[in-house]
Amino acid sequence: MAREPTDKQREVLAAIEQYWQEFGHAPSLADLAGALGVSRATVHEHIGALKRKGYLANVDGVGRSWRSTLRDSSTSRRIPIVGGVAAGAPILAQENIEGWLSVDGTSEHDTLFALRVRGDSMTDAGILDGDLVIVRQQEAAKDGDIVVALVDDQDATIKKLKRTGSMVHLVAMNPAYDPIVIEPDRIRIQGRVVGLRREIGGLTNKET
Repeated sequence: MAREPTDKQREVLAAIEQYWQEFGHAPSLADLAGALGVSRATVHEHIGALKRKGYLANVDGVGRSWRSTLRDSSTSRRIPIVGGVAAGAPILAQENIEGWLSVDGTSEHDTLFALRVRGDSMTDAGILDGDLVIVRQQEAAKDGDIVVALVDDQDATIKKLKRTGSMVHLVAMNPAYDPIVIEPDRIRIQGRVVGLRREIGGLTNKET
């Protein structure tokens, strides 16, 4: 790269990346001007300088779709946040997706999604009401895995998996709840929990 960006140019870079994280696409000149409290002409000058210095590049060759070249795009991506699961529909069906979440350090070969936790049945595993669990989509799991499963094709549940004889146990990590004991053909595993996001005072804390 050429010269280091100025302080103002670093502010532009940070604003562009924050916008990508929140909305999944590049901001317009007006968006940046409003966020930074400067004119669109000033933003345009900073973007031109950052591109000449090698700190910004067009995404897939699209004009005015800039992204920082300092970002490691191989390990950061957006995954869908799944809300309620419609009976009979795939968990990643469009009608189930309520938003998007940016995650880092993941393999591009994994299909991931996030699911909002409802209730306190997994508190002893450190999974609290309102958390977002990060789930690797897979149909098989081993005993002891924390999984997302559909029982009788109804709402998704997050439980610890245990098999005993011919039965499957979906075990809550809270002694106030009894395990769900069912036949294997009544359960469809949707994935294994591999991470957690928790919002604290408006900030998001990631746990894995």
